[in-house]
Amino acid sequence: MRRKEKHEERRKEEIKGFLMAAIWGILLGIAVVFASMAMRVVAAPQHIREEENEKEQVMLQEEEKKETQTVLREEEAEVQTIQHESKETISEDQQQMQEAVLKTQADAQKEFMERQKEKVLYLTFDDGPSAENTDKVLDVLKKKNVKATFFVIGEYVRKNPETAKRIVEEGHAIGIHCDVHDYNPLYRSVDSYIEDFEKASETVFQVTGVKTRLFRFPGGSVNAYNREVREDIIAEMEKRGYIYFDWNASLEDASGNAKTPAELIRNARETALDRKKVVLLAHDRVESTALALEALIEAFPDYRMEVLTVDVEPVQF
Repeated sequence: MRRKEKHEERRKEEIKGFLMAAIWGILLGIAVVFASMAMRVVAAPQHIREEENEKEQVMLQEEEKKETQTVLREEEAEVQTIQHESKETISEDQQQMQEAVLKTQADAQKEFMERQKEKVLYLTFDDGPSAENTDKVLDVLKKKNVKATFFVIGEYVRKNPETAKRIVEEGHAIGIHCDVHDYNPLYRSVDSYIEDFEKASETVFQVTGVKTRLFRFPGGSVNAYNREVREDIIAEMEKRGYIYFDWNASLEDASGNAKTPAELIRNARETALDRKKVVLLAHDRVESTALALEALIEAFPDYRMEVLTVDVEPVQF
C-alpha cells in the first residue's frame, strides 16, 4: 500500500517536474521573442537613417544633375547668342552693301531721269480732225506709244465726231483752235473771236465730254489779221481762265507747197534747234504729215514726248 502511494507521489513529482520544465520552456520562448522584438526596435532607427541617407544621396545627385544641365543650357544659350550676333553683323554688312547698291542704282536712275527731263517735245496737231488723215496719225501714235495734243476745229469735230472721241479716249490732249477757220470774220473783234471760240468749245464738250482750257490762235497769237484786237482777245481769254500755246518748231507742212516726208522731218529737226523744250507744230489734215509721222518720232530719240497741260509753261510769241 505504501509502495503504491510512493509510486503515485513519485509520478506526481515527475508530472510536476515535466510541467515546470514546459512552463520554463514557454517562458524562455516568450523571452526570446521579446528579446528579438527589442532588438528590432533598437535596430529600426539605424535602418531609417540608412534609408534617409540613401534618399539624401539621390537628392544630391539630382541637384548636381540639374546644376549640370543648367550650366549646359546657359553655355548653349551663350553660343547661340554669339552665333546670332555674328549673323546680325553679317546681315548688317550685307544690308549696308545692298543699300549702297540701291543708292547707286537710285542715283543712276535719278541722273537718267534728269537727263530725260532736260529735253521734252510736245507734238501738236492743228486743223483736225480729218476723216482722211487723223485716224492714220492716231494709228501711228498708238503704235509708237506717244501722246500728242490736238487743237481742233469745231466744224470738223461735228463732221467727224468718232475721230474726235478717239483722240480723247486714247489719252491725247485736246484744245480749241477755232470753230470756222476763216481769219477775217474771226478777228473782226473781240466779240467775234469769243463767239467763234465758245461755239467750238461747246461742240468739243458735247462730243467728247472735255471742257478744255487750252487753245491756239489760228495763224498763231501774232499774225497779219489780229493786230488790232490781239492784246484785247488775249486779255479776255486769260481773264476767263484759258491758256494759249504757240510753237517754236514746225514741220512747215501747211505752207502751201507739197513736201515729202523727208523734207518735213528735216524741217522739224532744223527748227527745233536742239532746244530743251520744243513745241512742234504739225497738221493732221496733211497726208504727208501722216506718212512722215513714224519716222518723225524716231528722228527725236533724245526727247521724251508729252502732252500739253495747264501746268506746262506755254511757248508764246
